[in-house]
Amino acid sequence: MTEKITDIQQKRRHQRALSIIRRWRLLDDEFMKRCLKDNIPAVECILQIVMNQPDLEVLTVRIEDTIPNLQGHGIRMDVHAIDSAGTEYDIEVQRSDKRAGARRARFNSSLLDLNSLKKGSPYDHLPESYVIFITENDILQHGLSRYHINRIIEELQEPFNDGAHIIYVNGSYQGQDDIGKLMNDFRCTKAEEMILEPLKNVVFRYKNNPEEVNAMCREMEKWSMEERQEGRQEGRQEGRREGESRLTTLLKLLKADGRLQDLDLAIENEEVRKKLYLEYHIE
Repeated sequence: MTEKITDIQQKRRHQRALSIIRRWRLLDDEFMKRCLKDNIPAVECILQIVMNQPDLEVLTVRIEDTIPNLQGHGIRMDVHAIDSAGTEYDIEVQRSDKRAGARRARFNSSLLDLNSLKKGSPYDHLPESYVIFITENDILQHGLSRYHINRIIEELQEPFNDGAHIIYVNGSYQGQDDIGKLMNDFRCTKAEEMILEPLKNVVFRYKNNPEEVNAMCREMEKWSMEERQEGRQEGRQEGRREGESRLTTLLKLLKADGRLQDLDLAIENEEVRKKLYLEYHIE
């Protein structure tokens, strides 16, 4: 059955969507993917700074590129880019520390390689690859702007040179260098406070262009309605009518509003949960 909503409910949903959009940053993966879709200049700006290669040239950018696994556990990359040298990049933003763990990075790297080598090609044709995690917190906790992870030959303390690389970028870094400027822009909710023009321009567009804002609101409202309807159907099937736990209610609302990273944080962090309970008026 299609959900019927009143004008007041519609206005509330629209205002909630607007509120979410105002708070969105490039550290929020849904917003980042929207801003970077088909946006070679913005992705080029990010990679030139992270890789410390001012002349790096990006040729292709794909958003939510899915790489399947024969066992069914594939990955969907936030941003998949290829540069003029053929190097491949998987750029991920993570606000949840647990979702940026070492084995997740290893898994992404292995599937990126699997997807890169054409059938029948020799292994030497595997391109250089980088899995880049831009994390909200300094998950390696040494105060550095970024951390480069590469395999080494332990006995010789020499690089293995297999071409696979992992980089963690510390989203909380606040230095005055280029990486500090980049992380400032990833944390900003307002385009006016951003520094790097390719990123500033696209965020301004999505935050201030009425057509773009209204389009995002409509998508979020539609998603919210579908998720809430689905949630009610699931609840009936499971025999749930009343008395949902506060956390269950919160998680359903976050899912309905498309706030998937906040959903992860709500599960992990009690302080985040308390703030979200207040925001959603959950007693």
